[in-house]
Amino acid sequence: MDLLAQCLTVMSCLIILWRTEPALNRMSRCTPLLVRIAVWLIVVASASAIGMIALGDVPPWPSVLGVLGTAALLFCERRLRYLTRRPKSHVHG
Repeated sequence: MDLLAQCLTVMSCLIILWRTEPALNRMSRCTPLLVRIAVWLIVVASASAIGMIALGDVPPWPSVLGVLGTAALLFCERRLRYLTRRPKSHVHG
């Protein structure tokens, strides 16, 4: 069961890192600060989890389920586009 928890967590964290890296690069000053901080924290937590598992740590099952849910949410491309969208410039005249 420990190996299963580690494998599921590492796979989910890799998906999270794969999906959030481009999102971070697309963010601008127009992206709400709370969204930028949230995505950055998710990246740091995922990278840290992979590091801890590499050192032999076994994540608790509630954390495994949380990272699985986060990976599933981030896998939906439309949601990331919504969060990182840039406001359209309006031409008046």
